[in-house]
Amino acid sequence: MSAPVATAPRARRRRAPEATGSGSGWKEQVRRISELCLLGVVAALLSLCVLPLGAVVAAVSRAVGHWADTDDLPPWSETAREFGRRFLPGVPVGVATLLAGWLVAVELGLLRSGTVPGGDLAAGALLVVVAVLLAAVLLGIPQLADGPAGRGWRPALAGGWLALRRVPLAGAAALAVTAVAALLALTLPGVFLVLPALWVLSLHAVHRRLVLPRLVPATADTADAADAGGSGAGGPGR
Repeated sequence: MSAPVATAPRARRRRAPEATGSGSGWKEQVRRISELCLLGVVAALLSLCVLPLGAVVAAVSRAVGHWADTDDLPPWSETAREFGRRFLPGVPVGVATLLAGWLVAVELGLLRSGTVPGGDLAAGALLVVVAVLLAAVLLGIPQLADGPAGRGWRPALAGGWLALRRVPLAGAAALAVTAVAALLALTLPGVFLVLPALWVLSLHAVHRRLVLPRLVPATADTADAADAGGSGAGGPGR
């Protein structure tokens, strides 16, 4: 009788370790989201003072735009320099925001009390106007991050108004995102500290998903028309 043949034990299959430094690991994703929330905490604390509000929004928009492009935040020193560069131009924005909110609240109070004629109809019309203007401002916030050095508040607001005219659905989406953020801040006060950066990220998502696909083809068509006109004007002269 032949001797039994010994079989080699099967090697156990080991699961490959999950990559954490390549950007695909869950630990790396948690770290990046945590940095984004930390940016929101810093922005929320700085926004408690009214004067730096414009600079805070602009600096956060630039940082979030970098995060959306590269899946990582820029260095904190770069964000601090961006905040310092935006501080003085952003002071009028903070003051104007405070005055606008105060005027709207006073006007609504006068309309509801009957001191100013118009009643609920005038109050509804006022809220519609405020919503339209607010939508233009919200669509302008992501445009603060456009270009190598960013855009100022005036061209960004002009771009937001253009985006609202071209894509009204984007304005409705920006208002909805802001309403959800405000509701979370009111119902869960602790969440307010991490909301600013996530709110700006949502506005960037609206801008890239709804606005850019409509604005970029229009810009390309305008450039093509200008090139065609230039070649047509130069053709007979040759």
